[in-house]
Amino acid sequence: MPIPVSLIIDDGAPLINVYWWHAAEHQKSDAPVLKSGEAVAKDVAPDFIRDFVGVIGRWGIRGKFSVLPYPAGLGKLATGWPGCDMRALKAWLNAVRSQVMPLMDITPEMLTHARTLDLDTLTLLDENERDWASHQTAATLTPYIATALRFLNEARLEATGVTSPWDFAREVEPEYQRAILAAMKEVNHCGRTWYFLHAVTTGTEFLSKVVLREGDDWLVSIVSQCPDFLWQTMDTRDETSDYVRSVADQYVTEDGRNGRLAELFGAGCPVVFHTHWQSMYSNGRRTGLRALDEVGRRIHAAWGEQVRWLKCSELAAEAADGRWEAIHAVSGG
Repeated sequence: MPIPVSLIIDDGAPLINVYWWHAAEHQKSDAPVLKSGEAVAKDVAPDFIRDFVGVIGRWGIRGKFSVLPYPAGLGKLATGWPGCDMRALKAWLNAVRSQVMPLMDITPEMLTHARTLDLDTLTLLDENERDWASHQTAATLTPYIATALRFLNEARLEATGVTSPWDFAREVEPEYQRAILAAMKEVNHCGRTWYFLHAVTTGTEFLSKVVLREGDDWLVSIVSQCPDFLWQTMDTRDETSDYVRSVADQYVTEDGRNGRLAELFGAGCPVVFHTHWQSMYSNGRRTGLRALDEVGRRIHAAWGEQVRWLKCSELAAEAADGRWEAIHAVSGG
């Protein structure tokens, strides 16, 4: 049976670079910088979505694409925010609907991926979503997740699961799991769903699994099993082809024999890996996206019909059916 491959893409948002808000909060500065000393780009060029869909379309890359329902706390996805270029926003959303959704599931990455949104007033609380979630219950998490799903629906982007901003609700994960299933059933009438929270980047045992069952309904935790090697492209101005190939090598070498993805493939393990919108944008240079393009080409050339790209919802369904329970390779750590 061909081995599934799924790519998880986090932090997707139209026109803005949500990482700017993360860096600004962490550095306590309105002019955050990267490790290289370069200023963090606050915006993402509107045409980046065009380049992205070109890459995933070229290689049939499938998986998940996060879209922030209330990006960085600025305003609703469907109606924009002060200073937003509405024409560019509508074009971005149309591209996601027509060209991304056929290949990738959509998820919220909760509401803002920044400070927590007060659901009654639509004003921002002092705590960011990660800190707020750490002391919540299913009763408070459910309406928060449900609001994120509704805001996506208003933009005609129906989600099949959810993504956790940072390690959202990890401290209360059983409560979080019940909240996800309840919110998905309430808003999207979907009782078989999934979420992304965990990344375990060593070993070759398949880790995505059912974590909650309620009658015929289930919730699967999809686990990424590869680091985000594209992240490093934000911190260098090197745009050479040699550099791009060196980044791709960390995933899979030209012959398909080495690299983290090759390690998983060689063990017969479904290949789940993740990256970020800003990792591919590379502070405007798009070096990360070029490296992803090269990874897609190598997977196609080296493995061909031995693999099949799946949406995360499709992989979750196979995990729920016990398709991959027989994989118990020796863990590397």
